[in-house]
Amino acid sequence: IKGVYITYKWMFRVASTPESGGGHMMRCLSIGRELHKYQSVHFLLCKGGEYWIDRIKHYGMTASVYKLPEEIKNKNLLVDGYYFSNLEVKVWRKQCKYMAFIDDADTAPKSKYADMIIYTHLNSIHNNKNQIKLQGNKYALLSPEYANFFFNHSLKEVRNILISCGLLDSNNYTGQVLESLSKTDFDGNVNIAIGDYAPCLHKLLNSINNYNFSVNIILNSNGLYDLLLQSNMVIGTGGVSLLERMALGKPSVTIIAAENQRSQAKWAENAGATILVDPAKQKFKHDINSAIDFLLKSEEKRLEMSGKGISIIDGKGSDRVARCMAFGEC
Repeated sequence: IKGVYITYKWMFRVASTPESGGGHMMRCLSIGRELHKYQSVHFLLCKGGEYWIDRIKHYGMTASVYKLPEEIKNKNLLVDGYYFSNLEVKVWRKQCKYMAFIDDADTAPKSKYADMIIYTHLNSIHNNKNQIKLQGNKYALLSPEYANFFFNHSLKEVRNILISCGLLDSNNYTGQVLESLSKTDFDGNVNIAIGDYAPCLHKLLNSINNYNFSVNIILNSNGLYDLLLQSNMVIGTGGVSLLERMALGKPSVTIIAAENQRSQAKWAENAGATILVDPAKQKFKHDINSAIDFLLKSEEKRLEMSGKGISIIDGKGSDRVARCMAFGEC
């Protein structure tokens, strides 16, 4: 495998509409930033995803809105998106030279066309010998800054909390978290990372003066790294941001916001790196209230979670994936 496809340009076909959230783009940006050190990278975006272009260019890559399959002819292609059809992926496979596929939840038969599958659910084992399969905590798709993190924060008390329930947060989990926090003795600072197109944003803006703690809303943040560094505790969903807070040793409560997050979130909870709450359960409101209150009060649990997270996720996964894509060093 080594060196076979080094001369070909990489195209990233990524789900990038506002309705898709930011997870697909963020992890592809993380891979792209590493892969761009070795080969050129061009993003093919969905119509409606043009707002990502400036961020992609900021990192030295290029982007355009996808139009025709011929755009990927004789190129290498990375595919990331739930809603791309089996027919679309099959057509792309015929056009491209080499295909990598990011798989959240065993999306066969689509993934069967790929030469390489990058699994984001970290607790399964796959043995098909016909494809390269990258799976496990060593391939966690985080941006490069997480690999250079130096642990230097205190968990003795919680003064700064980050709420990160996705750029879209269509179910307004952020509002539920704020209500839960209002039932505790917390009187510190809360940062909320969310997109300016989130349907709950107006409601959140109207509510932030109702609490005994300060609330700061950060719109369209270019990643969570700096916000996470400032935080003593995080409440968020179970996608890429869960792995990010583990890598930085941040104790957290994790909400399963989508079914594809369930396996990873359970894996993290079983590893002792987060407390999991499930909106699908009737006791969700009680569970999230209890989880937040418990984590606020237990320094021992926060310290335990911090150590577990750092020991599992080293932040170098995107570099490992990029090297495999560029050179076959898997």
